Amino acid sequence: MIVCHACHLIWREGCAIGTDEGAGRWTMTNTAPSGAARTDALLQTYGLGGNGRHSSRFDEMLTASGDVRPHWRGLLTGLGALNDGDRAARAARMDRRVRETGIAYDIFSDPNKTAQRWQLDLAPMVISNPEWRWLEAALIQRARLFDALLSDVYGDQKLMREGLIPPELVFSDSAFLRPCQGILQNAGGLQFYAADLARGADGYWRVIDNHTETLAGVGYALANRVVHTNVAGDLFKSCNAVRLANYFQAMQSALTEHSQRENARVALLTPGPRHEDYFSHAYLARYLGYLLVEGSDLRTRGSQIYLKTLEGLKEIDLIVRCVDGRDIDPLELDPSGFDGPAGLVRVSRKQPRLTVNAIGSAVAQNRGLGRYLPQLSKRLLGEELTLLDAPRWWLGDAASQSHVFANLDNLVIRKAQEGTGRPGQAGLGQDPRKLTDAERALLRGDIELHGARLVAEEKIGFSTAPVYERNGLSPRPFAVRLFVTRTTSGYQVMPGGLAMSVDPDRAVALTAPDGHTRDVWVLSDADQGPHVSLWRPTVETARVERSQRVIQSRVADDLYWLGRYAERADWTMRVLRSALRRVEEDNGPATGRRAARKCLEVLLAKNAPAASAERHVPADTEIEMLCTLLISNTKGHRTLERTFEGLYRVAHLARDRLSLEAWQALSRFRPGDTWVKTLASASPVAVLDMLEEGLASLAAFNGLMHENMTRNFGWSFLDMGRRMERAYNLSEAILTLFIPVPEAEEESSSLRLLLELADSFITYRSRYRLDPMLALVLDLLLLDETNPRSLAYQLAAISRQLESLPDARRGASLSEDRRVILSLLTSIRLADIEAIAREANGAALEHLMQEQLRLLPELSNAISRHYFNLTQDAPHRVHTRIEPKP
Repeated sequence: MIVCHACHLIWREGCAIGTDEGAGRWTMTNTAPSGAARTDALLQTYGLGGNGRHSSRFDEMLTASGDVRPHWRGLLTGLGALNDGDRAARAARMDRRVRETGIAYDIFSDPNKTAQRWQLDLAPMVISNPEWRWLEAALIQRARLFDALLSDVYGDQKLMREGLIPPELVFSDSAFLRPCQGILQNAGGLQFYAADLARGADGYWRVIDNHTETLAGVGYALANRVVHTNVAGDLFKSCNAVRLANYFQAMQSALTEHSQRENARVALLTPGPRHEDYFSHAYLARYLGYLLVEGSDLRTRGSQIYLKTLEGLKEIDLIVRCVDGRDIDPLELDPSGFDGPAGLVRVSRKQPRLTVNAIGSAVAQNRGLGRYLPQLSKRLLGEELTLLDAPRWWLGDAASQSHVFANLDNLVIRKAQEGTGRPGQAGLGQDPRKLTDAERALLRGDIELHGARLVAEEKIGFSTAPVYERNGLSPRPFAVRLFVTRTTSGYQVMPGGLAMSVDPDRAVALTAPDGHTRDVWVLSDADQGPHVSLWRPTVETARVERSQRVIQSRVADDLYWLGRYAERADWTMRVLRSALRRVEEDNGPATGRRAARKCLEVLLAKNAPAASAERHVPADTEIEMLCTLLISNTKGHRTLERTFEGLYRVAHLARDRLSLEAWQALSRFRPGDTWVKTLASASPVAVLDMLEEGLASLAAFNGLMHENMTRNFGWSFLDMGRRMERAYNLSEAILTLFIPVPEAEEESSSLRLLLELADSFITYRSRYRLDPMLALVLDLLLLDETNPRSLAYQLAAISRQLESLPDARRGASLSEDRRVILSLLTSIRLADIEAIAREANGAALEHLMQEQLRLLPELSNAISRHYFNLTQDAPHRVHTRIEPKP
């Protein structure tokens, strides 16, 4: 291996190196023989190839003479030590962990899509230590350059007056925010920077995009590393790759110092679950221990910004911004942008260090700046720019326009300012070679009219690195995103990154429609010492704080509905299981088909088919048809498919509040998952077995939440949601099964079914040792506050939770929610069960249950109005807030 000390590039072995005296730069000419047969033979020695399918273009892994580069040998040796089955098993396990972690999940995508939006390859991208040191220094230089550039653009603007930057480039950019003039100079500097890099055919690294506005998806890189080391930690350790924890610890310390508060309350501001980068925001907030907030969670008052919680306003010391600066303040910026609180710019003038990156920093990622950066580096830093941008021309310049029009077929036209979203989603731009004459004419007109908003880019090509496939390793073009943060000792580059496969025939940027990603391993030459992780903070870095009751009303809302959907799914699966047992199992209950059909029909509501007597369908067949509808129908709001969608969606919204084990317990209910699809098409007998699996997963989730969740306000709303749904389902079942009053034989089978659904059959038999009797069953399921499945228990639990919430006793009179729960609980406690059971027409029971079904939705709405109304100004969220009428 040969290192070029002039430009610090590591050239392929077997290349003749010379100089172009006119240009004063290094060039290289490939003189080494290569071929697919040699590549296959070499990979076969590692147990990774030899099938004749490989091309010779493993640019990153192989030298021009076909030898494996030294820094790749450890990985190839480790992979080769595994047999084909072990490698396939690890790849499958990695796919499963990606799904379980939630990286691949999009709550707004079509659940029937077969493509996974995020894939992590078993083979990482490996970077040698000498090459990394050069990249590290080059990226730090660029971060310093953009920091100085932003200070000038929002300050004295000397660079534009001196002609080093065309004023139109800046002022025509919608990311330049005039109300932020003067703020960035005192904001403490550019905190986060990321760069997308590609190595061209000439061996040079080039920057193909800059990101100076937000964290640019660093949460995805972190999640990839956690998943990859979980599956291939032995390979990671044997290669002596650098860990990421020290980088994130330095980031934490820097943010704390930036806030100038010892115990700073740091909030990560996200646009919300509709944003394509939301997973990254939630994952990073959880990892760093920061609050995850949306714009509607915040409000400004005077020169401060506050978090709206159930206990009142809590001051925020620092905002880590993950939203577009243009949409962060509807008062002074875009009036339609509500991703931040009104008045944030005003507060930032008083507290310029409040937000990182500072509002308006996106102007530095304008692609048109690329050709001016070398001059700016000399002017601002007094240094030659080490790492250059890919060749591009800003089309607001007349000379550049002339050049582009003369060479249009060799360029791609793209927006100058695109913003930062989910990694891999950069726009493809327009390739003039693929346009019709009419389309080319329109493109030329667009360039002439709106050239200041466009750039023309030259395709530099993409280097290739190995990816794992079933038949071995194959080369695939890639680009990589690397991340930089300001620390207490200066800028620091994350020793890793996010590599994504690209289509070189279409892309000039980090564009990866298939979502194929690779972890990036930076090899170390030294011992790294003991492993540290932010998942397990030390005593010195941890802050003892037992009051974990700060919770946004939006989060309380999400947890409340998480409890409701979990209980709804549990109840629906119990109804399905009991109904199918009465049809399919030889040892199942011989009676009760009519009772089971009633329960199925009430869950289907208006979507149930006509009665069997009118259509001459056998009772068993009708129950199977109803079960199929209840499982897979998408119209009713209580069908199993809709319930699973709601459960997984709201769990995703509350992802930062769930442990990894709790999230994994819900993984089988993910829309589009194999289990969900199979359930909708399986035979009735197979459905029974799958329902048992589903109930076990829900029981595991509920158990994990019960045992592991801190008893804060979040727990109160999660528990109230479960109790509310259980109370409603039980009341509805009693009314359905016993009104009108059934015949004696049907009453007996209905009582058995009710005890099954309420999971109280064993309790009843151990207590009474009698066949089910109406008075005794009603006593157990309505009045017994020691039975966790009874109606009284649910209402008493809701009442206790409401009393524990803030403002529960404020004022001379009871709040609406307290009045409703008191009425519900009193009516049950005062019920005379013996008298109700003796009534021949069931009028008293009907009145009692109808009153419950009328007041329970009112209670739910009263809780929503009381505790969730702080986010009523937010855009419409995904799950329903107001109760449907029974």
